[in-house]
Amino acid sequence: MGGKKKRSAAGSSAPGAAGAAIAPAGIGLPETPGKKQQNKPNPAKATAKENKAKAPRTYTFTNTPGVETGGASVSDKSILKVVIQADLERRVIKLINEFRQEYGDKAPISGRITTKKLLDLYTALQAFSFRTEHIEEAMKSSVLYGGDLHSALDWLCLNLRDDELPEGFSQKMQEENQKTKPKFQPPAQKKAAPEPEVQKASEQQELKQAGSKQDSVSVKEWILRYAEQSSEDEEQEENGKPAQAAEGEDEFDPNDRYLILTAQLLDAKESAASAKLKRDKNGQRMAQDRIRIIQQEMKPLEAHPMFNSAIKLTDTPKEEKKPLPVLEAKDNLNFNLFEKLQLPAQPPPQENAVKKNEAKDVRNFDYGARSWTGKSPKQFLIDWCRKNLPKSPQPSFQKVPAGKYWRCRVRVLKLNEEVLEVCPTILTEDSMQAQHLGATLALYTLVKGQSVHQLLPPTYRDVWLEWQDSEKKRQEQTKIEINKPRDQFIARLLSRAKQQTHKQVPVLPPDWGSLEPGEEPEESWEDLVSADEEPAKGPGAWQDPAKLESARAQLWALRASPLAQRLRREREQLPVFQHRGRVLDAVRQHRVVVVAGETGSGKSTQIPQFILEELLTASAQPQHCSIVVTQPRRISAMSLASRVSQELGCEEGPGARGSLCGYQIRMETKAGDATRLLYCTTGILLRKLQQDSQLSSISHIIVDEVHERSVQSDFLLTILRDVVMRRADLRLVLMSATVDCHKFANYFNRCPVVTIPGRTFPVQVFHLEDVVEETGYVLELDSEYAQKFLEEEEEVNVAITAKGGRTQVHQEFIVKEGGGGLSPALDHFSNRTRHAVQYMNPNKINMDLVLELLHYLDRSPQFAVLDGAVLVFLPGLAHIQQLCDLFRSDKRFRSKDRYRLVPLHSTLSSQDQAAAFTVPPPGVRKIVLSTNIAETGVTIPDVVFVIDTGKTKENRYHESSQMSSLVETFISKASALQRQGRAGRVREGFCFRLFTQERFGSFMDYSIPEILRVPLEELCLHIMKCEYGSPEDFLSRALDAPQPQSVSNAVSLLRRIGACEPNAHKLTALGQHLATLPVNVRIGKMLIFGAIFGCLEPIATIAAAISEKSPFATPMDRREEANLAKAALAVANSDHLTIYNAYIGWSNVRSEGIRAEMAYCRKHFLNRTALLTIEDVKQELMRMMETVGFCPAKPRGARPPPRGPLSRLEHALLNAVLTAGLYDNVGRILYTPSVDVLDRAVCTAETAQGKAQVHPSSVNRTLQTHGWLLFQEKVKYSRVFLRDTTLISPFPMLLFGGEIEVQHRERLVSLDGWIHFQAPVRIGVIFKHLRKLIDSVLEKKLQNPKMNLTDNQTIHTITELITCENAA
Repeated sequence: MGGKKKRSAAGSSAPGAAGAAIAPAGIGLPETPGKKQQNKPNPAKATAKENKAKAPRTYTFTNTPGVETGGASVSDKSILKVVIQADLERRVIKLINEFRQEYGDKAPISGRITTKKLLDLYTALQAFSFRTEHIEEAMKSSVLYGGDLHSALDWLCLNLRDDELPEGFSQKMQEENQKTKPKFQPPAQKKAAPEPEVQKASEQQELKQAGSKQDSVSVKEWILRYAEQSSEDEEQEENGKPAQAAEGEDEFDPNDRYLILTAQLLDAKESAASAKLKRDKNGQRMAQDRIRIIQQEMKPLEAHPMFNSAIKLTDTPKEEKKPLPVLEAKDNLNFNLFEKLQLPAQPPPQENAVKKNEAKDVRNFDYGARSWTGKSPKQFLIDWCRKNLPKSPQPSFQKVPAGKYWRCRVRVLKLNEEVLEVCPTILTEDSMQAQHLGATLALYTLVKGQSVHQLLPPTYRDVWLEWQDSEKKRQEQTKIEINKPRDQFIARLLSRAKQQTHKQVPVLPPDWGSLEPGEEPEESWEDLVSADEEPAKGPGAWQDPAKLESARAQLWALRASPLAQRLRREREQLPVFQHRGRVLDAVRQHRVVVVAGETGSGKSTQIPQFILEELLTASAQPQHCSIVVTQPRRISAMSLASRVSQELGCEEGPGARGSLCGYQIRMETKAGDATRLLYCTTGILLRKLQQDSQLSSISHIIVDEVHERSVQSDFLLTILRDVVMRRADLRLVLMSATVDCHKFANYFNRCPVVTIPGRTFPVQVFHLEDVVEETGYVLELDSEYAQKFLEEEEEVNVAITAKGGRTQVHQEFIVKEGGGGLSPALDHFSNRTRHAVQYMNPNKINMDLVLELLHYLDRSPQFAVLDGAVLVFLPGLAHIQQLCDLFRSDKRFRSKDRYRLVPLHSTLSSQDQAAAFTVPPPGVRKIVLSTNIAETGVTIPDVVFVIDTGKTKENRYHESSQMSSLVETFISKASALQRQGRAGRVREGFCFRLFTQERFGSFMDYSIPEILRVPLEELCLHIMKCEYGSPEDFLSRALDAPQPQSVSNAVSLLRRIGACEPNAHKLTALGQHLATLPVNVRIGKMLIFGAIFGCLEPIATIAAAISEKSPFATPMDRREEANLAKAALAVANSDHLTIYNAYIGWSNVRSEGIRAEMAYCRKHFLNRTALLTIEDVKQELMRMMETVGFCPAKPRGARPPPRGPLSRLEHALLNAVLTAGLYDNVGRILYTPSVDVLDRAVCTAETAQGKAQVHPSSVNRTLQTHGWLLFQEKVKYSRVFLRDTTLISPFPMLLFGGEIEVQHRERLVSLDGWIHFQAPVRIGVIFKHLRKLIDSVLEKKLQNPKMNLTDNQTIHTITELITCENAA
C-alpha cells in the first residue's frame, strides 16, 4: 500500500439511506452502506477492467459503477453519449406538456383499469422512494389513459426536478478518469438549527447505540473493501502505466497504512472478546499481545505530518446497561424488543398506584392441576431459557401486589446483555397464577410465530390466542390507517375512470366538431387525391327510368350522325364484330366471361359498345347501364375513350355533354352525368371499392389486359371474385390478349371463354444477325457496345536454355479466341456479321445499331418507298432520352421535312402522347420511341416497322436491400410476339429484333406474375386500408398466391417502420399516408418526412438514385481513378449525400451545354444515362408529393436556379430523413485504430444479423470512429458487404428508429433491444414523447390534407433539435 501517490475520488458519495450504519468519526463513506457492492469482481468483469484500462477516459454516471447491457458497459466508448442543450431541453419539455394538456384528456380511457393494477403500480412507485404527491400526479396524468409503470416513470422523470428525483434516477452524467480510488475528507461541519430537546436526545441515543453496535462490523468491512480496491488500482497501474507507478514509489502515504492497521486492530479486539466469552485464557492473551503491537505501530503514524486526523480511531466509552421499560399492558407491546431503543429511557411507571376508577381485568387461571399432566407456564419458560439461553441466568419473577390482586414482573437476560422485562395488565387472585401469566407473556414475546401455546394449559392457551388476535387486529388497523390516503386516492381514480368511460360518445370525424353551422368540412384525403372524381352514386341514381330513357334517346341520336355512320363501316371490318352475338349471349347468361382476343381484334373498343347498345336499345325499356372498363395505364384509358367516343358519334370528345363515354385517371376526369361507359385505370376502380365495397352503382365491369398480371390487377381480381359472389346482378368480363386464358376461367369457377381471332397482316421478322448483315454495321472491339472478355490474352512462360546451362524465362501474351461459341446457323453469314454477333454485349442496347437501322430503312430500295411509322421499343425513359439526343445530333437525320421523332411514355402529358397517334403527311417518316406501353396498351394505327430491343423494365425484389426497383431485363416470348404484331395492323409489316434467334429461343414463354417477384408491403397497405382483414388470409385467395412467409415479412416490415399497429392489422397515420403513394414504403416514408422537414428536393433525388442505380461508374481497368474521383465529391461521410453532391454539379453544368455536361461526367466517372433517369424519377416523385398535398405545386418547365453545396445543418437534416426511411439498416462501427497511419483498416460494422464490411466502393470504406452506419443494402460475395453507407448520429435513430426502451435506473436508452445510448433518463423520455408529437402531426395532415406544415411548432422544434445535435 505504501509508496503510492494519493488519488482523489471522482464524484461525491451517494446519500445514505435511513438507518444506515454510521462510520467512525471523521470517515466519509464513499457509498451507501445499505447498498452492498461486490468485493471481488468475477472473471468477466476482470476482463472488462483490463480493456477499460487502455482507454484514456470514459463517461460514466453518478452512483453507477457499471451497467452491463448486451455485453458492453456504459463506460464503453462505442455506446455514444446523448445530450440536449439545456435551453432547448426546456423548450422541448414545454412543447410536450402543452401537447399533453391539449390532447391528454381527449384520449380514450382504458377499460381494463382495476383496483389491483392501480395498487400494484402505487406500491412499485413507493418502492422507488417517490413522494406521495408525485406518485398521485403521475398516475392521474399517465396511467388513467392506458399507461403502465414505464409511462408513470416517464412522466416523473420528465416533470420532476433533479433534486426531487429519488436516488438512482439522477439526470446528471459526469466525466471521470478510469483509475480512481476513494478520497478521504472530513465531513462538512454544518450548523444545525435548534431542535427540541426530545429530538436531540433521540438522535444522540440513536447515533450512540448504532455506532457502538456497528463500529466493529461496518467500518471494518468498508476498510477492507477500500484496501481491496486500492490493491486493484495498484495492479492496474502497474500493468497499464508503469512509468506513473515508478514515479510514486518514493512517496509514503501514512493514511493507507493506518487504515489497514485499524482494520487489524478491530479484528484483534473481536478475537479477544470471543476468547473471553469462551473462557479461553490462552487465546485471550495472544489477542491482547496482538492489540498492543498494532497500537504501538499506529502511534508513530498519528504523528506523521501527512496524517489525516479525521481517520484517527478514538475509543468509544461503554454504554451503561439499562433495563428496558416494563411492559405494563399488552396494548403497548413492542415487537422489536431486541432492537436497540431509539428513545431515551423513561422512568419506570408506578405499578402500585392503581387508580380507583379504572376497570380492573381480574381473571381466574386455575386449570386444575390434577387434570393437566404437562408443564406449567413458569416451568416451561425456565426450561426454554435453559435450552436456548444457556449462558444466561434463570428468569426472575417479581410479584407485584395490586390491592388484593396480583401481577408478576418477569425479567429475562439474553447473551448480548439485552434484558426482556414484561408485566401483564391482567390481575389474578393469587400470586402463583400471576407468575404463570407473566411467564406466558414472556414466552409469547420470545417465541413469536411458533405454536408453543399448544403446550400450555387451556386457560393460558386461551389468553395467548386472545393476545394474538388482538395483535392482528391492531396491525390491520395500523395498516389501514397508514394506507388510507392511498386507498382513497385509488378509489377516486377508479371512480373517475368509470365516469369518463360512461361519458364517452362515438367520435365524429375530426373536422365536424369545429365547424360552424352551414360550413362544409375540409376535403378528406381521398377527395384531395382524386379531386375531380365524381362522388359514388347509389344504384337508384343510375337506374332512374327517366335518365335511362334519356340515355337511350341520346344513343340513337349519336348513331345517326355522319361520324358514327362513317366509323360504323370500319367497326364492321374488325374481327370482333363478327362475334358480337356470341359475346353478348355469354355476358347475358353468365356472371363472369373471359374474352381471349388476338392483337388487332378490336375487343377493347367494341365489346364495351356492344354491351352499352344491348342494355339501352335491345328491349322495350332500357336496362340499368353503368359500365366501367379498367386499363393498366393512363394513356390506354385516354386513347381508348377518345376512339370510342368518336365511334359513338360524338365529335366533342370523351366526357362532353353529348357523349356517353368518358375516362378517369389520377388527377384528370372527363366524365359527366350522361356518361354510361367509363374507361379508367385499375387504381381508380380500387379507390371506388374503398368508397363502396359492393360497387352497387356499377352494372358491368370489364378488366382489360389481365394477361399483364400486375399487382394491382391481381389484387382487383381477388376482390371482384368476392363481389361477384355477393351481387347476382353484377357482370364481370375479363379480356386477355394471350392464349393463357384458361387460368382466369378456372379461377372464376370455370367460367366460359370466348376466343376471337385477330386481324393482322403478315409480318416479316429479322433477327440481329440479319440486321447486321443487311445494314453493314461494323462492331469495333473498343466500342462501348462490345463485350470485354477477361480471357482475351493468355500469359505463357517460355523457358530457354542459354550458354552454360543457364535457363532464361520469357513471358509472352498470346491472344485467345474471345467470346462464346457461335451457332452453326450463322455459318452462312459473313465474317463481319459473325464477329459482331460474337462480341456484341447482349446486356446493353446498341444505340449505334438502332441509328444505323433507321438510316438503312431510308436508303434501302426495299423499304424507302414504303410509307409508315417506325415503332422502337426501349426499356425506359432514360433510353428514350438518350436515343433522342443521339438522333438529333446525327447529321443523317437533320431533315425535319423527312423525320418526325415522337417519344411515348406514361409520364408524358396528354398532348405529348396524342402526337404518337397522329398520321403525318406523305413523305414524312414518323419514328415513335416507346416503352412497353405500346405493346398491348395502345395501338398506333400507321405502324409498319417495329424495332424490338428485347428489353423491358420490371419490378424486382432485392433481398439484400429488402426493396424493389425497376430492373432492365429480357422480355418473354409472348411479349416479343405482341411487339411483332404491332407492325401488321394496316399492311404487311416488318419486325427487326436486336437479339439473335438463338436468344429468342431461350426467352420464357410468359412473364412471371408481378405479385410473385415484388415486395408485398404496398399491397398489404391497401388490404389493411380497405379493411379486408388479415393480408395473409386475403392473399391466400389470390390467382397466384405468394408464399406466406413473404406476406408475413411484408407485414413485419410495415410494423417496424411504424405503418401498422403492433398487435392488429390496422394502419397508423403514417400507414394511411403511405397507402396513397405508389412507391416502396421505405422510399415513401423518406419522401413524407423530407416534405415535412422542408428538404424534399434532395431527398427525392436520393430516393430516385436508390430506386434506380448509383450514377457512379467504376471501370474494371480504372478502379483507382474512379475511387479518387468519387472521393473528391465525398460529403459528410455519406455515399447518399455524395450522390446528391454529384447530381448538383451535373445539374448546374447542364446549362453550359452538352459538351460541358459530358466532360463533367467523364471527369467524375458518372453515367449520364443514370443521371437522366434519376432526374426523371425525381421529377415524378416531386409531382406525386404535390398531388397528395405534401408540398405546393411548382410551375412546370422552369429550370431551377443553380444551387451551391449543402451546409452542415442540411447534412444533419438529410441524414435524419434518410434514417427515417432506411432504418433498421444500421450497424455499429467496430473501431479498430491502426498503428501505422498509412495502413488504413477496413471499416467493419456490427449489424443485427452479424458483422459486415463496408463495400470498397463506399466513401466510408476506411472510416474508423465510434458511431453508427446507415446502409442501403447488404450483399454477400466472398464476404458480407454494406453498400451505400452514411455515418449517422444518435438523434435521428432515437427519433425515427425502432421500439424505444428507457432503462430508468441504468440511464440507458435502447432501440430494438440491441442499440444502446448513454443518456440521462429524461432524454430518453423526451424522444418517446417527440415520436408521439410526430404521429400527431401526421394525424392532423391526414384529417386536413390542405394543412400547411411550414409554420408547425413541433416540426420547427424537432428540426432545431436535429441540426444542433453536434453543437450540444
